[in-house]
Amino acid sequence: MKTCVPSDELLRQLAAVPDEPGVYLFKDDNGEIVYIGKAARLKSRVKSYWNVNAWYERPKLAVMMPRVAHVDTILTNSEKEALILEATLVRKHMPRYNVALKDDKRYPWLAITYDESFPRLIMVRDPAKFRKQNPKARVFGPYVETGAMWDTVKVLRKVFPMRQRRRPLFKDRPCMNFYIGLCMGPCQNLVEEAFYNHMVLQVEMFLAGRQTEVVTQMRQDMESAAERLEFEQAAKIRNRLFTLERVIEKQQVFFENRQISQDILSEAHTDRVICICIMRIREGKLNSSECVSLPLVEKTSWDEAFQSFIDQYYTTCEAVAVPKQVMLQHATEDTQALAEVLSQRAGRQVKVLIPSRRHKTNLVEMAQKNAMQALEKQSHVDSAEDQKVLAILVQLQEELELSKLPRRIECFDISNIQGTDNVASMVVFENARAKKSDYRHFKIKSVEGEANDFASMKEVVGRRYTRLIEEEKPLPDLIIIDGGKGQLNAALEALAELPPRELDVVGLAKKQEEVYFPQKSEPVVLPRRSEALHLLQRVRDEAHRFAVTYHRKLRAKRTLVSGFDSLPGVGPARRKALLEFFGSLDGLKQASLEEIEAVPSIPKALARKVHDALHQTTLPSGAAGPGADSDQSPAGPPDATVD
Repeated sequence: MKTCVPSDELLRQLAAVPDEPGVYLFKDDNGEIVYIGKAARLKSRVKSYWNVNAWYERPKLAVMMPRVAHVDTILTNSEKEALILEATLVRKHMPRYNVALKDDKRYPWLAITYDESFPRLIMVRDPAKFRKQNPKARVFGPYVETGAMWDTVKVLRKVFPMRQRRRPLFKDRPCMNFYIGLCMGPCQNLVEEAFYNHMVLQVEMFLAGRQTEVVTQMRQDMESAAERLEFEQAAKIRNRLFTLERVIEKQQVFFENRQISQDILSEAHTDRVICICIMRIREGKLNSSECVSLPLVEKTSWDEAFQSFIDQYYTTCEAVAVPKQVMLQHATEDTQALAEVLSQRAGRQVKVLIPSRRHKTNLVEMAQKNAMQALEKQSHVDSAEDQKVLAILVQLQEELELSKLPRRIECFDISNIQGTDNVASMVVFENARAKKSDYRHFKIKSVEGEANDFASMKEVVGRRYTRLIEEEKPLPDLIIIDGGKGQLNAALEALAELPPRELDVVGLAKKQEEVYFPQKSEPVVLPRRSEALHLLQRVRDEAHRFAVTYHRKLRAKRTLVSGFDSLPGVGPARRKALLEFFGSLDGLKQASLEEIEAVPSIPKALARKVHDALHQTTLPSGAAGPGADSDQSPAGPPDATVD
């Protein structure tokens, strides 16, 4: 097993770590966060990572620790605060070696928009941001299974026909939702606001798990309507009540005590994936059961994944979603801190238990059975997909006569318009699937003002593999060059200048989908129905999409900046004010003098100068503005890294 000796600078940082509660951040040489953790005693926890004996128990450390070059710490007042801070930082930075939930996507939540008249029930992904924009809204979740969430929404919309559209579709009549009974038509004043708000309150109670209260209220509403001789209204409530009761009757009763409110979490795992089941019991009945699968990447242990899921899941819970008890199949090291967090959030005592009594262990075993069933389904799917992927890769290896199975493929493409905004992209496919975290963008430095794809390709390939060799990182099994013989030869020239390595390199031309090989004058044309060819096309098309997207972004920014910089007396602050007010350069061009004068921080004299400049001269659209030649590039899309 590889050893890891801390540098002198790292040893000084480790010596300065305090023995207090807090969060620690491990960073590599580039300052990128690779892991975030928490501890009640930072000093002992952080130093334990350099104990080689622990690496045998946690193989991930043998991969992660050689990359750690810096240690930062953030102190907190308690382990409870450290738990919340860790979960927040993990969701924000998504470090490579932390367990990422649901492929780095946020779980969905349901929200009631109390900030508007006639509130709606909508799905949101970022509850914190949504509440900041809508402080009166109520949020429920998170839902680990999106399908189960939409099943709940479907039932609620049938029983409680709340408004769905943000704005009316028509001015003089309601939309189709009204006629099929999924909306009460508030846009056309077809329902009283007081009655509508009463129904919304029942939706809130239902989502909070107070189903018995909802049924009692609806039955009282039905009887009141009948006493007022409003039999049509009473019949509508009766039909809605019947639908709701049928849903509730399907839920199994576990306890005679209807006040029981519990979450039960169990897991089942292999060495590649862990499935976690969450069973929610509200009012003594099974309210929902959801399972989530997490890949155990980078040699992550199942117990670490189980704890990470629990921490990240419950630190995002709303107070209305916190049960009275949380029962776990396995103990975690921060059980007490989690109980304190949930108790503070709910405003009452919340217990986190590892059950030992028979009637409680039965519930945990039931949740575990659901987790095992989900794991079995996941294993069947993974097995079928793995076999299909392996067959495609073997076919590709045979048809291209590659030296090894092309499990990792890297593909390059160049994008420019007459030599301007010259950029390149590199996409990565592992086991025939895109690995967007490894995508890279390149700004071409050696070619300026002309379209020279050959020189650009040589530069990019040289930069990429020079860096990989210097950092002693693994090289790809197959390199694909988007283009014909010329682009392929340029890439080969770059590789020839590097230390000798056995690499398979091919070029893929677009016209006839011809595959070019080094040292061969004639290309190979694969069968049109070949799965191997289809894989090559997917990789090549993704590289082209990625390059074009980045090129368009740079071009748009350059055009916008150069246009605003041509305006007299407009600096960065005023340019920002104009852009925020009018939205774009075209919007500013169409504005009248009075509209420009209305912009804050723009004096009337300057407004007239700007107006005259816009209507008397033609602003350049393609000239490079200040900073266009800078090596500093704007932040790329979420799946990009500028190299």
